[in-house]
Amino acid sequence: MLSAFTVAGSRGETLQFHLTPVAFRDLPGFSEDRLDEALKVFARTCDRPARSEKPIEGFSPAAQAKVCASARKGEGASDPRAFFTRHFRPCLVAADPSADAFFTGYYQPEIPGSLVRTRAFATPAYGLPPDLVTLSRQQRVGAFADLTAARKGPDGALTPYPDRGAIEDGALEKLPGVKIHVYLRDNVDLFLAQVQGSARVRLPDGRVLRLSFAGRNGQPYTALARVLVQRGVAAPAEMTMRRLTDWIREHGVARGEAGDDLLRLNRSFVFFDGRLDTRPDQQPEGGSGAALTPLRSIAIDSRIWPYGLPFFIDARMPWRSPEPEPFQRVMIAQDTGSAIVGPARADVYFGLGDTAGGRASEIRHHGRFYLLLPID
Repeated sequence: MLSAFTVAGSRGETLQFHLTPVAFRDLPGFSEDRLDEALKVFARTCDRPARSEKPIEGFSPAAQAKVCASARKGEGASDPRAFFTRHFRPCLVAADPSADAFFTGYYQPEIPGSLVRTRAFATPAYGLPPDLVTLSRQQRVGAFADLTAARKGPDGALTPYPDRGAIEDGALEKLPGVKIHVYLRDNVDLFLAQVQGSARVRLPDGRVLRLSFAGRNGQPYTALARVLVQRGVAAPAEMTMRRLTDWIREHGVARGEAGDDLLRLNRSFVFFDGRLDTRPDQQPEGGSGAALTPLRSIAIDSRIWPYGLPFFIDARMPWRSPEPEPFQRVMIAQDTGSAIVGPARADVYFGLGDTAGGRASEIRHHGRFYLLLPID
């Protein structure tokens, strides 16, 4: 065993995990992977700064920088497999004795919207509020123990930031300096963009405005799909994102209706950056600032893992057809998300639009998760 780690969870819980070194020959399917694709993605992201709250024992930023420089100089172009086996040590990530990992899929949806409020488009997608501040680990005590951000008043005093329900009820409407990027059809489209972390918004004149993750209100995230499973609405394997959003709309999104009541259980609220897109077919940027690559980019818990690290996923999932099949690929950490919590957890990026969304929504599968640790 290389090392054991303990990190603080988003709700004050303790997350423990181990890294156990293995050989590359122990990674099923590694020798069949298109590692030239993975190397190109790695080279684009490998210089991103570490964002994890607690340094990973055994991870050397100097080693990462050295490997990154070699990749960008073209080393490995002729033999990418030799590059990975020379410069990385695979380690099984184990958050429990079974070393089980859980994988989901995400995509960038396209939804309709308007730059002006109308009867058809009345739900605002907000930019990052000027009074929102990130809490340090030392500040997350007492009333702030479950929070990652707060509201800073003119006198410097901190208070919990309004949750989803309060924001839906207008808590930010008169806040000086807060920007509304676009108006959406309803709070379900907003929720979908927030869960995916980004969206392409098709405007009435055909232009596309791209929303990308800017921050969150710091309130705890609640998995609404899990709530419906616990209520007996559907079995876990059947509770896709489409099933969830359909249920919300069918049960009403107006104040006091069951669909809106469910949404309000998730107090977390995401804010966006927004820009008109001159290249609407371009893949979105992840939290790392690098463009995502379908089936090579993953979102991870950025409190634990630095961006730019490669991982290997070994799982069976319906990633290119309705039937589950081996998914054994080197993936690069390029993004994060409020639902991606814990070390043995990753969200696989599937691409743009409804086809990608259909595949992504079917992914709720278990497997093994390996860190490829850079070595000198």
